[in-house]
Amino acid sequence: MKANGVQGSVYCHTIGDHGHGAGPLIGLWDRQQVVPGRGDTLVLPNTWFSIELSATTPVPEWGGRDLWIGQEEDVVVDEAGRVSWVLPRQTEFHLVR
Repeated sequence: MKANGVQGSVYCHTIGDHGHGAGPLIGLWDRQQVVPGRGDTLVLPNTWFSIELSATTPVPEWGGRDLWIGQEEDVVVDEAGRVSWVLPRQTEFHLVR
């Protein structure tokens, strides 16, 4: 992101019965460096993760105020350690009225 001039973040957390679930944290939205403790936990087979991406950009029509856009997509780590997307990537916004 930095190389392309994008102000953003990426992080990951397990998905489980306890909200964000028990297991390793791979970065945090507000802390993009190593996360001691939970970041050292092993990734186990047959685990689902949420990959959270975000980008922030100034909006001229808003007087240059920043607009933050987040996207969350799920992956699964299979028995062989392969990672695959659970659903196709979202390519459009869903308008909720």
